[in-house]
Amino acid sequence: MTMRSLLGRRDVDRGGNGAAGTGDAEALARRFSVEHRREVRRIMRLSPRMVDLAQIFPGALHAIADSEQSPDVRRHAMELVLTGAQLKDVAHALALPMWLRKLPPEAFSASIPALPQSEVFARRIVNCLPNTRGQSAAWLKAVAFATDAAHEDFAIWLASQPLFADDSEPRRPFAVLAAYAWFSMQPGRQASSLIMVPWRPEISFETALCAAKSWLNRIRLSLQLRPGVITDPWLSPGEHKGLVFQPLNCAEHLLEEAQAMHNCSDQYADRIARDRSRLWSVRRRNGQRLATLEVAQHVRESGVLDIVQLKARHNLPAPLEVWQAAHAWMSAQEGLRRAPPLVLPSRPLDALLWATLMLPYREQKGGAPWLPNNLTLASLGTLDADMADLARRAGVSSWLFT
Repeated sequence: MTMRSLLGRRDVDRGGNGAAGTGDAEALARRFSVEHRREVRRIMRLSPRMVDLAQIFPGALHAIADSEQSPDVRRHAMELVLTGAQLKDVAHALALPMWLRKLPPEAFSASIPALPQSEVFARRIVNCLPNTRGQSAAWLKAVAFATDAAHEDFAIWLASQPLFADDSEPRRPFAVLAAYAWFSMQPGRQASSLIMVPWRPEISFETALCAAKSWLNRIRLSLQLRPGVITDPWLSPGEHKGLVFQPLNCAEHLLEEAQAMHNCSDQYADRIARDRSRLWSVRRRNGQRLATLEVAQHVRESGVLDIVQLKARHNLPAPLEVWQAAHAWMSAQEGLRRAPPLVLPSRPLDALLWATLMLPYREQKGGAPWLPNNLTLASLGTLDADMADLARRAGVSSWLFT
């Protein structure tokens, strides 16, 4: 299809009056970004073909009007339009995929980033277009970021989610989600081994977001609770009524407990590091795990330790024999009185391990600047807050974001 053929048909439709009238052209120009609007108006005044381009391929006109674009590229694209070249030739000159013509002028607010050009991607992405003009800018930014930060399958998946009510920067809310999706496709990586539920194209958004948050929590566990960091289990290990009580004080032990018991022991890094609780494994003498026990401050008696959770595998209620043994174990303890901490202990994250975990991703993704180079408790808090905000926007309600 050529610009000349399109213009010819429109001349006939409008009774030979040429392109859109002045009022229509001005209304169309106002739909482009404020920063580009003046140049868009100037270009549209050059020829009715430029007005046609604004209507049938707004992204191409935006790229021609973009001062960040190479002058030679802009000039060549304008010559193609003015001589009635095919749209695909204009798109090729501007390095734009043809599927981009489906988006309205409101989608373009800055220089258009590199986007997938393949026919397979084009056929899939047109089924995930934003619902309204107001969502188109945030949608396009998210597609570009998802492609850059993960891969095309993730970009298609993210494009189909109802998350683009505002024109927000996608790097912050989707940073961890993109890294999680990338590592899900990289078996054998150290960071990949910490993923419990891998990303896949058919996964629901709620499941993916919770899995990404769980992955981040497991990374924190590995970074913060190295062997020797927690030296005080609060209570004494021992055997009562034939059951053995063993403390879970480091990442390795907590990860093993979570896998064996199918529970969330691996999500307790923050509570343990801040001296809010301690976890224990309840086992038979032969090593068979029966339950996971949490000790924390009594809900009504401040300064007294208490059993706040005791769960069997899959978080099912623990058997009566386990409860009896647990109470017998507690009754034999001499250190049940423990004042809540007035000052939080300093237990920093292992910066070297963080760098090691993220190295394969950074090597493939230009350094992945959307993730902090040195993960601190403050930067981790920012990642947590961004994911919680994304959960709120998506209507995801999970204890992981409370």
